Amino acid sequence: AAGFAEAERRQAILSDIVAAAGTPCYVYDAVAIRAAYATLDAAFAGYPHAIHYALKANSTLAIVRLLHSLGSHADANSLGEVDVAMRCGFKPDQIVFTGVGKSAAEIDRAVSLGLLAINVESPGELDRIDQRAIAQGVRAHVALRVNPDIDAKSHPHISTGLKSNKFGVPIDEAPALFREMASRRGLLPIGAHVHIGSQITTLDPLSKAAEAVVALARDLRSEGVELQHLDMGGGLGISYDGGPVVDPAEYVRALVPATRGSGLKVAIEPGRVLVGPAGVLLSKVVDVKQFPGAKRYIVLDA
Repeated sequence: AAGFAEAERRQAILSDIVAAAGTPCYVYDAVAIRAAYATLDAAFAGYPHAIHYALKANSTLAIVRLLHSLGSHADANSLGEVDVAMRCGFKPDQIVFTGVGKSAAEIDRAVSLGLLAINVESPGELDRIDQRAIAQGVRAHVALRVNPDIDAKSHPHISTGLKSNKFGVPIDEAPALFREMASRRGLLPIGAHVHIGSQITTLDPLSKAAEAVVALARDLRSEGVELQHLDMGGGLGISYDGGPVVDPAEYVRALVPATRGSGLKVAIEPGRVLVGPAGVLLSKVVDVKQFPGAKRYIVLDA
């Protein structure tokens, strides 16, 4: 009975929104977003961490502002997303800047802003960041994105952690690059970053990626390269068809034991898992058509 009453209440609210805003429109449930964020945050059980909301999931100002109010940090994939995050209240030292194709202008501004970290994708990008930081008389905070050659077991077009993918540097090449980063005048290596794909629905690839990055951090420490954080990326999937998915709390609880021995702060970059299940698209039927021997089509204004 309680569930039925809640469904009726939600239906009434959505009907009111349609009357006020028309269709088509997207509606997001702030209560659901708060609950999803709280689940991730609580699962760390006090372990030092930061949750960086991935703006690429949904950069609507109201949603970004809501997540800022909850204590989230931000993950931006373009200078435009950096600007949106700052417009919504995030400070530069709460933002990580990711992306394979950072332009010269984006790098220049990212360095000048003093972001928490620029997640670096290649030796060439390291050179470009180093040059711009030296020109500005600063040391840019950088984290190297490593590719652990782990299959995320998601759709091949959104897999990013295999050697055949364009993202990051092979993890066996990372120690030499970290040593080089530490010797550069314009670079301060503060973290290692890994993100193996999107819409991941099994825990094993995520756990293996975490273990690989922790092992790398330990090796670097033995060589005198001290990091400040391990960025485990995002990619947790949601169910579109009722199929099984990873429980976000279970994912975090698997991360903490893997990273506890490192003594480093852990960052994660959830996006879809925070906002995807909270959204609905409201639409109206504008036409119905069917001809002999053909499907029946319902045409929506969306």
